[in-house]
Amino acid sequence: MLPILSMQSSASLDHDLISRYLLSESALIDGAALKAFEKTRNLIHGKVLVMVGPGNNGSDGLSLARILKEEGFSPDIFYLYEKGNDENLRRRGELEGFNVVDSTEGYDTVYDALFGFSFHGNPDERTEKACRDIASADTVISLDVPSANLVEADATVVFMVLKDVLYTPSSRAKAGKIMLANPGFPESGLLVSPDDIYLLEDSDSTIHGIGLSDYKNTRGHLFIAGGSERYTGAPRLTGRSAFFAGAGLVTVITSSDRIREDNPSFIISSSDDFSAASSVAVGPGWDKGDRNLFDKAVASGKPLVIDADGLRFVPGHHFSSKAVLTPHIGEYRALMKALSIPDGLESSRTLSTSLRKLAVLTGSVVVLKSSVVWITDGGRIYIYDGCNPSLGVAGSGDVLTGIIGALLAGGEKPLEAAINGVILHQRAGRKAHEDYGFYSAEELILEVGKCR
Repeated sequence: MLPILSMQSSASLDHDLISRYLLSESALIDGAALKAFEKTRNLIHGKVLVMVGPGNNGSDGLSLARILKEEGFSPDIFYLYEKGNDENLRRRGELEGFNVVDSTEGYDTVYDALFGFSFHGNPDERTEKACRDIASADTVISLDVPSANLVEADATVVFMVLKDVLYTPSSRAKAGKIMLANPGFPESGLLVSPDDIYLLEDSDSTIHGIGLSDYKNTRGHLFIAGGSERYTGAPRLTGRSAFFAGAGLVTVITSSDRIREDNPSFIISSSDDFSAASSVAVGPGWDKGDRNLFDKAVASGKPLVIDADGLRFVPGHHFSSKAVLTPHIGEYRALMKALSIPDGLESSRTLSTSLRKLAVLTGSVVVLKSSVVWITDGGRIYIYDGCNPSLGVAGSGDVLTGIIGALLAGGEKPLEAAINGVILHQRAGRKAHEDYGFYSAEELILEVGKCR
């Protein structure tokens, strides 16, 4: 698990560590440039350009240009402005033998060192043009963050600590492959996030195995309130994925006769009695849903995972830390609008605030699904950086619902089940992509069983 910091906290930490350990800013700049070169050397090809901004990010670029030349490359330099801070201008004066250009067009490899994480405000016309004109480059590499949220990088070398701005659903794709590099700060000072935001790794999974004496009645019984005449596949995918994630029994509560067909492993019921359930999944394929059944599922006191069509009934309920909500971006927007909470999707700062508000107001764990997954119970935020477009397939969310439902049925607490469920779902998605290329939710379920 790696700490992720907001832009404000990153700036404060940078200044604090430099002051506390009497670090040389110039040495840190050279360290950042060397790390950036080492991590991206295999990406460099053809005509190379270094775009240099006026601050310390630009100084990183200037130091990198020197290293590139020493290593046998011939980078051109583009200065965004004639102005710069003292360190930046000093380094410009020391460079000799470089070709300084007025355009960013026509390059194969471009290093973006225009602005770092301290950039604020709106980019001017010259910045917009410089960033727009590198779009045809084969490879764009940003230093620390993609500049002004305009650059679409193939890779980003992040210095010191990971920044939350890289992981918002709207911005993640612009960073490309994220590579963390420490330019020379004490590692002991980089272990904690003052914003209480952390990046999950696969090793953070705590899913327990099945005991030798376990059988169907000890492995948990997931009830699914979902399905309709229009959507019969969703509860089937949820139920099957629950079995592959370790559940011993699955009951589907539905009025649809079609769901009874070809599902011999499921118990099919029309009862609203949840007493035999270990956990309940509400919403997959529910279409218009059933508010009365939803209320009874909540009143049962059983752990819940609520997805899709069940999310419309969330407003007005407080789940007392017994529910996991799993909206995708569209469902999240609709839910937040219904609750009169800003969705916060415009920035990392507002998103973390809004997600925490939703979790506290509803007494739930929130799993916001996108190319990156944000998870919170109102306190710490956990982010899983999936970036696996192959998971964006019909039924993928139903599979995640089944996984989390099975883990809840097996006795995991909601936050634990959400984290473990997301990690398992993402691992299965990567494995399915390796095995099949693109795939359907059916193949994804098979990989859930293998990765479990």
